[in-house]
Amino acid sequence: MHLETLFTYMTLTVLGLLPIMNPPAAATVLLGLSKGRDKSYIVSQAKTTGVYLFIALCITFFIGASVLELFSISIPSLRLGGGIIIVAIGFNMLFPRPDNGAAPSGQDSIALVPLTIPSLCGPGSMAMIISLAAQIATYENHTSMTSVYGGVVAGLALVALIATFTLTMAYPLLKALGQNGINAFTRIMGFLLICMGVQFFTLGIQEIVLEINELL
Repeated sequence: MHLETLFTYMTLTVLGLLPIMNPPAAATVLLGLSKGRDKSYIVSQAKTTGVYLFIALCITFFIGASVLELFSISIPSLRLGGGIIIVAIGFNMLFPRPDNGAAPSGQDSIALVPLTIPSLCGPGSMAMIISLAAQIATYENHTSMTSVYGGVVAGLALVALIATFTLTMAYPLLKALGQNGINAFTRIMGFLLICMGVQFFTLGIQEIVLEINELL
């Protein structure tokens, strides 16, 4: 195994994924959906999200393209679907449903949806990973494919750890802002999430239009 190759692909994976994944944005989703919860719930959801995220990233890297091909799902369709989900989450944060002030029960988990999918492992992240996997698949004569794949998997693990740490920092922010601050912050982030979702949706529409124009 070539350590230099492993480190190179690990670094490229982390640097390529983190800006697209944007863990602080996912932390705000956790923050907005955790009103009335205690520290143990938030930390538990953060750790569970980290595990789910690593699994989802690995599945996307190794078989993501095959799964999309099996179900005839294109990248633009993936962007459209992810955009719709993100917009729905944003609306729920911008216009929260009234409650009776009681703390919600602890059986509801938000680790898989929406924290892992689509907040962290969303259309942009999936598209980037699938593109990376397709590029690596062309390296037939690479000197050490073990180091290449090992570096990518190590990068995915490091990204999941960074995301987990970022999510756990939501609780100190929750305590610092207080209830009124959280309510205002949640609505602001809800609006931004709606904008992000619309952006994903718009990109998907643009890519579909380009594909149609190429066929004509």
